Amino acid sequence: MYRLQQHSHDWTSGRPVFTTCPVGKTRVGQELIQGAIDPSIHFNQSPLIPIVSIMPVVTNGRVIYLGHPEGIYQPGVHTKYVEEQLDTDAVPLNGGILVKLLAISSDPYMRHRMRDPTIKMFAPPVTVGEPIDNFSVAKVVRSEDSAYSPGDYVIGYFSFEHYSVHPGHIKHEFKHCVKVPKIPGLPLSAFVGILGLTGRTAFTGWHLYAKKKAETSKTLFVSGGAGAVGTWLIEYVKAIHPHLKIIASAGTKPKVDLLKSLGTDVAFNYKEENAEKILAEHGPIDIYWDNVSGAQTDAALVNMSMFGLILACGAIAGLNKEDEGIVRHFEKIFERYLTVQGFLFRTGPDAERAFNEFDQEVFPLLQAGKIQNREHRFIGLQNSEKALLAVHTGENFGKAVIIVDEEGGEA
Repeated sequence: MYRLQQHSHDWTSGRPVFTTCPVGKTRVGQELIQGAIDPSIHFNQSPLIPIVSIMPVVTNGRVIYLGHPEGIYQPGVHTKYVEEQLDTDAVPLNGGILVKLLAISSDPYMRHRMRDPTIKMFAPPVTVGEPIDNFSVAKVVRSEDSAYSPGDYVIGYFSFEHYSVHPGHIKHEFKHCVKVPKIPGLPLSAFVGILGLTGRTAFTGWHLYAKKKAETSKTLFVSGGAGAVGTWLIEYVKAIHPHLKIIASAGTKPKVDLLKSLGTDVAFNYKEENAEKILAEHGPIDIYWDNVSGAQTDAALVNMSMFGLILACGAIAGLNKEDEGIVRHFEKIFERYLTVQGFLFRTGPDAERAFNEFDQEVFPLLQAGKIQNREHRFIGLQNSEKALLAVHTGENFGKAVIIVDEEGGEA
């Protein structure tokens, strides 16, 4: 679709006049386009002499944040998908770049961003009335920044919009933009999954805090093991520490079956089996990778070995209901001389170092097929809200990713 811009001249004032109209929507528009094609068509005697230029206009879908959830996130209540017409040639860049969104991640941590901005947390709040944003892969369409050219693939923190300007008017500490290559055999969406937040979070925690401990350990327990971070971690640990016995939990039979297919030694459904008894039978636990907090963390605490290690990666159990995230056996930390290590992706000098070491260690494992790209794809930006809900209810099977443009999902 194109929009005609009619440049004319007001001979009485000597000033140019600019008017726009969609092609074919008005008689003038029809005449203009015909005149552009057929020079024999003339406008009758008129003080306005039109000159026609054609500019690209696209439908720009956007997911707008409407308000803060008190419990579980609800599509249509806390966010809304809308569409508007956008002239991609006329968008002010202000020294930045215009990107076309190819794929965008949906992650549980985003629930922490849906809050009153006066509440301080590790992640910046989403602004009511603005599009939500997250880790994404995109393609540069226009650029006023010499570091980027049209056609470049970039990963960054972009808005849930088909087209958006980076850095734009909403600025926070998660905003970034980096050029990336197209890797043979992998879709660009992998940059928001196994090569992005998912993989780099798992790598950061293990590489910095557990790798050395694992050399003398026997047993690892991963709660929420069938999630995107959990599956990545299990495959990675199986590859570099094959001596470790891995225990992992999930909430459905298909996810338990997935854990078994990864080589998990003991996989169980925490909704149907007693986690504390399972861990007592197969423990003690030397390293606990905690993705959930709550009851499963309590089960791990009473089954930890002396001088054990707990890596606090997530607390999804308390995202929608605070009381389900409560940990009651805190005393086990001092009774058993446990180390509890929290961490965040690319936060702090150590995490930045791990980020930079990721490629060297992980790419050979990807090429050898020891770490697989598993995606639960939601096709089209209009299905973004389904993807956002899925990661908060556990419905996703693999890394939840929204394929906005088919180029983002092609290997």
